[in-house]
Amino acid sequence: MATYRKGDAVTHPAYGRGSVNGTRIDGFEVRVSFGAYSLWVPARELTPVSGGLRLVGSEPAAEGPHHTATSFDAILRLLTGEPAPAVRREPAPATPAPAPAAAARKSRKHEKPTFRPAKEGRAVRDATAIEAFRLGIVPARHIEDWTVGREVEVKALRTFLKDEGEGAILIEGQYGAGKSHLLAFMAREAEAMGFAVAIAGFDPSEASAAFPKKAYRRLCQGFRAHVDGQPVDFRGFLTAVAGRDNWPEVLGDHWLLGSFLKKVAKGKAEPEDWEHVEALGRGEDGRPTLHDYSTCANLYVNLLSALSRAAAEVLGLSGLAVLLDEAEVARNVLYRYQALRGVNFFRGLVLAANDDHDLLEEAFVREDVTMGELTRLLYSGHNPARYTTGIPCRMKVAFALTPGSLQDEFRRTRETIGRVELDVLGLDALKALFWKIHATYEACYGVRLDPKLRDRVFRLLATADRVSSTRGFIKAAVEALDYARFFPQGDIEALILDGVG
Repeated sequence: MATYRKGDAVTHPAYGRGSVNGTRIDGFEVRVSFGAYSLWVPARELTPVSGGLRLVGSEPAAEGPHHTATSFDAILRLLTGEPAPAVRREPAPATPAPAPAAAARKSRKHEKPTFRPAKEGRAVRDATAIEAFRLGIVPARHIEDWTVGREVEVKALRTFLKDEGEGAILIEGQYGAGKSHLLAFMAREAEAMGFAVAIAGFDPSEASAAFPKKAYRRLCQGFRAHVDGQPVDFRGFLTAVAGRDNWPEVLGDHWLLGSFLKKVAKGKAEPEDWEHVEALGRGEDGRPTLHDYSTCANLYVNLLSALSRAAAEVLGLSGLAVLLDEAEVARNVLYRYQALRGVNFFRGLVLAANDDHDLLEEAFVREDVTMGELTRLLYSGHNPARYTTGIPCRMKVAFALTPGSLQDEFRRTRETIGRVELDVLGLDALKALFWKIHATYEACYGVRLDPKLRDRVFRLLATADRVSSTRGFIKAAVEALDYARFFPQGDIEALILDGVG
């Protein structure tokens, strides 16, 4: 079994490419960031690839027994009949005794689970789909197959990617409505349309939008493109750029990438040079400094616009799609100025993606900080680089966020900014999704519910109070089918209604 270190680049058959953030249990489990989310996965499921990022910071603490039980823990208790771990609570008011029938049902013990192995010859795509569903997500590799009931939203995203007159769009929806799913779908569509893609999610535990260097670093990690028919990461992309004769015409005078690409073209780029461009370095040894101040959004929007122009003008791609998940986290900061500067970063991205000429023409004014006279965007006092390297920069930007958090700020920046509003899936769409999950589960494990029971199980899941989102519905559907697999004589309807079988 391979041994992984923080920063190693890896791939997973269900979740795609990611970067190692930490390990636990003597390396048996590895925490991997897959761009918009991070997960603990068994090391044996990972394959190392070249081009890893050396991340900074401490290892994530190993999760101990004091943590909230996961869905996997719940499945194990379900299969063994063991009760949930005791949790200390304040004494609750006395409640009436349960009806005799309910009491009898809850006290019933399961027999030993029936072992039902997976079917031989099952398709890898089906097996990875089921494993992804246990987490409430779908496999990135086959996301098109699992985008159900979103025809209107998908059409809007495709129209946006083709529209040369609009550079930014909002994807709005409540938690669990499918924003991350739709953003991942958009990434696949953008790649299919010839865009390079950089996708990242914001961490609620830190003000990464207020400090754009962190956001840029994650976008480098979540960068991917197809060059000459081959998939490449951030390093492979810049290597391809440096290999083209015309790159100096586009980026030869860039304050950071110009000198760096010269080194790459001559085969003299050292690991430290790569780490610096990925925002992991400190600007030592004469390299331009990538500052970590909240006022430096101009540096990182400028870099993204340069990457987009390189994609379009050097490699012949459509441009760069920058996809940001959980954008509302920009508000979840300790100080108000951090929230404002997170919004400043977003505003800069929107204006750059829409080729706003003020970004190239405005003068700078000095108040408490350096600002653009026309846009009122913040600029680094150390390096007042323009927010864009040129027009057109061929960049598309999408923000996934919950309703009511930042919409007014985006509209003040650009009145015509597009919106895709996600509501909960209707019953017809949920039913189609459940039947598709059922068919996939049957293909993997040979478990098939009677059509009448299947319909009743669907209706119970779709109307259960504890299943309040699409993500929750997917997880609950697989848990119900797991129960049917190991306890074929159990009461699956009672399981859904009361949590027992």
